[in-house]
Amino acid sequence: MKQPILIVEDHAGLRKSLREWLELSFARYPLLEAASGEEAIAIAQAASPCLVIMDIGLPGITGIEATESIKKAIPSTKVVMLTIFDDDDYRSHAAAAGAFAYVPKRKIKTELMPVVRRILEEDKGGT
Repeated sequence: MKQPILIVEDHAGLRKSLREWLELSFARYPLLEAASGEEAIAIAQAASPCLVIMDIGLPGITGIEATESIKKAIPSTKVVMLTIFDDDDYRSHAAAAGAFAYVPKRKIKTELMPVVRRILEEDKGGT
């Protein structure tokens, strides 16, 4: 069985849209959802996802803090930051936390699919 993909987004509508898109494009991967950084950490520690799509602006701890915790606990997990913030400071903080990629929300349709495909093609642990 494939390792799951974890979607971390506090906006239910966007989380649902991401889930539907991933179900269509990557049907072989189980999908998990979290609405906060704390929930994401708990789910990641229990399920060891191969990929986390992580919003930066979350209630409670930020997506960057959650990424850092997840990467410390499960170094093989790839994290893609998904954010409204398209600037160098956020990018560098995300990279320092261990994010594999950084995708501005306004570029979801053009940038997220190629990044996810690349990660899942490289995923050897979930096969």
